[in-house]
Amino acid sequence: MEVRKMKRIGKKLMYMALSLFVIFQVYLFIRFYWIVSCFIPTYSMAPTLLGGDYIIVSMQIPGRRIMNSDSGRLLVHRLKGQREVQRNDVVVFNFPYAEDKEKMIISMNTFYCKRCVGVPGDTCRWCEATGMREVYLPKIGDILRIDSCNYEHYYKCIEYETGKKMSLKMGQVYLEDSLLESFRFNHKYYFMRGDNFNHSYDSRGWGILPDDFILGVGQMIWFSKDEVTNRISWNRIFRRIE
Repeated sequence: MEVRKMKRIGKKLMYMALSLFVIFQVYLFIRFYWIVSCFIPTYSMAPTLLGGDYIIVSMQIPGRRIMNSDSGRLLVHRLKGQREVQRNDVVVFNFPYAEDKEKMIISMNTFYCKRCVGVPGDTCRWCEATGMREVYLPKIGDILRIDSCNYEHYYKCIEYETGKKMSLKMGQVYLEDSLLESFRFNHKYYFMRGDNFNHSYDSRGWGILPDDFILGVGQMIWFSKDEVTNRISWNRIFRRIE
């Protein structure tokens, strides 16, 4: 009798272990291929997103990234996604200047969440204290003239794509020691802005965003906690991000 009982317990434990293993494998598949959870720490996306929100981000929309640094430079390959990032999408991305303000680097420790207001091929305009500014967002294959007028908008992008240093001397643009008059872009570029645009550090301040930096598109608030009262914000849970 005791032997039979031990066998039944052993089978139950084995079944539970197998079930937990399968659940864990499903979790890993979803975590690394489909969705990820991100915490919103600021109010730059208010009223859409508030500090204390936790959101579900779909990596399937733009396609999951596969990164390789064997060549000495970080290379990003993106799997086929459901669609391109579109205007009005709420996008989570690696902040390009978390480690170096003068150089684009994919920092896996710093993520921003902003709304995409410009896609490749668009010209974005915005107002600053010094007047109106505008920038064209390159598409893959676009050949643009690079001069002293647009140098500020594109030099960090070109340095990211080539791995070479740019400079502006006597009104002329150089890529290392070579004079650069035009450049063919190999990435798609986006313009990101916070919904709370008067209190948001976004593309108006740090520039346009290459496609490599995009993690995914926000879909839903799955949990929210008021940072002042420390209470759960039940009215925000399961709210779709629009």
